[in-house]
Amino acid sequence: MEPQVVSKTPRRHFRKNRSSLELVKPKIGITVEASSLQELFKKSLKNMANTLKSKIYDPTRHTDCMMKIEVEALNSKNLLKKFLNQVLELTHEHHTIFCTMYIEELTENKINAQLFGNWFDVFDNKLKSIPENGIILIIDKESLRPFNSSIIFNYENDL
Repeated sequence: MEPQVVSKTPRRHFRKNRSSLELVKPKIGITVEASSLQELFKKSLKNMANTLKSKIYDPTRHTDCMMKIEVEALNSKNLLKKFLNQVLELTHEHHTIFCTMYIEELTENKINAQLFGNWFDVFDNKLKSIPENGIILIIDKESLRPFNSSIIFNYENDL
């Protein structure tokens, strides 16, 4: 599924006193459907990587970098948000787009995984982070794909 650009141009909004203008930051969104929590995390990582750099994910391509990550949270929605935000931090810190992972442990409250990524020069889209209410996670146990999420990223448009 292709990344969905929610808004690339900043919009002006008035505050209560209307004397100062506030710019709303541009955002990019992705949607993920999965049959398990593990698949949700893997697809979210892959879609985020393909949003950062178009067509970077190639299962036959070797990886340049491997990192371990461990994240804990109160529930699976917060876990997904914290996980993706930490991966984005590692991406910017190591100039590596992480496309795949091997999950060693995954529960509703904890993920322990190895990330595999490729070095890069330039972003296609410079994702900064997931805002506080940037993830909508719907879990419907009766569906064939019970895990559905919409993820909104803060986007930096001065590349």
